[in-house]
Amino acid sequence: MSTCEGDALNGHWWCENKPGIRVQWAGQTVGYLNSDTNWFTCRYEGDPTGGGGPHPNRWIYTLADTPHLGHGGWGFVKDSDVIDETNPLPRC
Repeated sequence: MSTCEGDALNGHWWCENKPGIRVQWAGQTVGYLNSDTNWFTCRYEGDPTGGGGPHPNRWIYTLADTPHLGHGGWGFVKDSDVIDETNPLPRC
């Protein structure tokens, strides 16, 4: 497993993830990440993700590639759907 890499210019963290994962906000799907590498902004320790992994309560904040539901596509993905280690991301 690698570690997410920071981009100081944009404040983004680039991480490898499973393609096609759901981006969620308040329990609703607000879009999807299509590729296997995406940028993320921060991590949040919250409700259990149901995905297991080393951080079962961690969610990672990002913008969906294909947003819908009028939310603009901003939301969280399960940490277990991100392949790289997400510890370097700042807390939301």
